[in-house]
Amino acid sequence: MDFALQYTREQEEFRREVRSWLEENSKYPPELGKIPLEDGDMSREMWEWGRDFQRKMGAKGWLLPLWPREYGGGGLTPEQNIIIQEELKRIEYPEAYYGIGNLAMSAIYVYGTEEQKRRFVVPIARGEMACWQAFTEPEVGSDLASLKTKAVKDGDDFVITGQKMWIGDQEEPDYLWCPAVTDPDAPRHQNLGAFFFPATLPGITFHTQNIILNRRKRLIFLEGVRVSREYLIGEETQGWRVISTSLELEHGAAGVIQDKDTLLEDLIKYSKETKRNGKPLSEDPSVQQALAANYIESNILRLLGLRNYWMFNSRQQITFHGSQGSFLRKQYALNAAERILNTLGPYALIDDEEWSPLERRIELHQRSSLAGAHPGGTMEVQKLIMARRMGISRTRERAAPTHVST
Repeated sequence: MDFALQYTREQEEFRREVRSWLEENSKYPPELGKIPLEDGDMSREMWEWGRDFQRKMGAKGWLLPLWPREYGGGGLTPEQNIIIQEELKRIEYPEAYYGIGNLAMSAIYVYGTEEQKRRFVVPIARGEMACWQAFTEPEVGSDLASLKTKAVKDGDDFVITGQKMWIGDQEEPDYLWCPAVTDPDAPRHQNLGAFFFPATLPGITFHTQNIILNRRKRLIFLEGVRVSREYLIGEETQGWRVISTSLELEHGAAGVIQDKDTLLEDLIKYSKETKRNGKPLSEDPSVQQALAANYIESNILRLLGLRNYWMFNSRQQITFHGSQGSFLRKQYALNAAERILNTLGPYALIDDEEWSPLERRIELHQRSSLAGAHPGGTMEVQKLIMARRMGISRTRERAAPTHVST
């Protein structure tokens, strides 16, 4: 059975337009050096080049192609978006992280005023504004309804105090997307406000965290940060519903356009060329079984991602589907890493240019599989969401509204 996407003549003409534009605008200056394997090793100059490239994409409407033109997007079709993503994968350029703007945008679109949409959604879609999602705290991660950061009302302002951790990436943001307790006496899910405010306000400090991946994650201190009401999205105690829209997307409701696993393809080639005990690794039955399992599971994930992408953009009802994809993606990463470790042995853990297989990409994959099990909701959280939405839990819930479902 052929699972490859088929394109019309008009879509292929659009591909040629995209490819031509990218060839003209993505010429990476060699004097900036080789693009590093890990984002945290990217120089400031390289990051700024990447951000400038994103702004050019945003000006074309190709940074977020599916968003309406009136809100900074491209107003394009799901098929055109796939073509853009496919063509981006053909080129090499520094992918400068500019935040989770698409997650905050959807919540602002659903719950914000028209003035807030114009002020915040448009520049994010155009790549002009970088924002970080400041949700997780030192004592609160999976159970966000228990967060401790407080927003005390003072006239028309709110004074926010608290800590956030495992936040952001690379260089500093322009805005923070931050829930906080606005009514400490109200019950869970009715006590939060959602704020989207400048990251340069007095009282905000960033500290880089030393973690298993070199991505410059931050610990953020909010010490009496005075935030104007104009930065409150939705009502004062509507914050849980507001951030649930962001979480809906973060949990995978919009699907994933995922190409074939290039690391796995390179590993298969490596196993054919590398000998152990006088024979290629690929002739070992245990290696064959491990690689075959990874190949099958990676393609199942790819197809599930496309299914969710189609359902979301066709306005089909999304229930457990996003969390199912997120759970399986995290589980596959851990299983794949273990199989690779069993196949290559200690070589899979070597961080050395000379001895590490596939130019240290295998060693990075080992670390990434562990780190990736937590962001966007742990595997346990995803299982709980699936159970509630499938009706096999004591409590039930429905998917939060998004910019597509409203």
